[in-house]
Amino acid sequence: MKLIIFDVGNAACSIIASPNKYGMMIDCGCSGEKENPVDLYYRKKKWLELIPYMTKSGKEYELGLLHVTHPDDDHVRNARRIKVEIPPYLLLRRRSEEFSHSESINQDYKAFIDREYRGSNGEIIPWGFDEERTFSIPLDTIKNDEILNKKIKNNSSILRYVECHGIKILFSGDLERAGWEWLANNDTDFADTMKKGLDILIAPHHGHISGFPKCLFDLTGNVRTIIHSKGSEGKIIGTDVSNQYSKYADGVIYTSLNDNCMYKGKILTTRSNGNIHIQIDKGSYRIWTDKASSNHERY
Repeated sequence: MKLIIFDVGNAACSIIASPNKYGMMIDCGCSGEKENPVDLYYRKKKWLELIPYMTKSGKEYELGLLHVTHPDDDHVRNARRIKVEIPPYLLLRRRSEEFSHSESINQDYKAFIDREYRGSNGEIIPWGFDEERTFSIPLDTIKNDEILNKKIKNNSSILRYVECHGIKILFSGDLERAGWEWLANNDTDFADTMKKGLDILIAPHHGHISGFPKCLFDLTGNVRTIIHSKGSEGKIIGTDVSNQYSKYADGVIYTSLNDNCMYKGKILTTRSNGNIHIQIDKGSYRIWTDKASSNHERY
């Protein structure tokens, strides 16, 4: 299994090449300041070793699945290019009309993705993972809870858990602290799964303090590494980026493609490290980044 956490600025987009070589994209955000993830996809496709998913009827799709954690603009604004150039066979999301009119939703996403995927009984894709699951809070619960409904879209995030060769990864969307607490206290499947531990956490809400999941770490214990899209793992003056994550990460060794040297760090960020590439083999994984963080020492 291989995956890339794309450097898309203040946005979110990742691609997983499953053990059976089918593509799963988590969110489809982009930023005009960074290379578009569709272009990155073409550039990295050979390394990912992806193959199209072919349905039983013989139709090919470049991606097996697009998983939209929630319809915030920075998670979906690349919808047009995804649908036109690398269309997915399946879509996982909450439908736009489930949100109130006060929750603005990107028009390209509504036109090119959300409204296009209204079928049912799709084929089950044989990804080849050891386990893959999703977790989320019922939307009615979010709307009727006076704490959760302060951030309806963020707390509607659909989390993606993937385990491959014993390595456990969680994609967190923009779930807020109150959402984590609800899942930990009310979803026994979520709590039981997290008690098995995590190796890689894709941090919620880009690393903002509002999403810091202390109750998650109470379940998982320390993880190996945490990835988000903000700055370094130290405290950043004048921002609300959490500096607590490093307390809950043991650290990993990675190779910087910029100088081909190895570094060690607890927290990787796309802002500091660029695109983050991960290859998972039996019981272990390797990480390459475009560059090294200035806070990480050579190993």
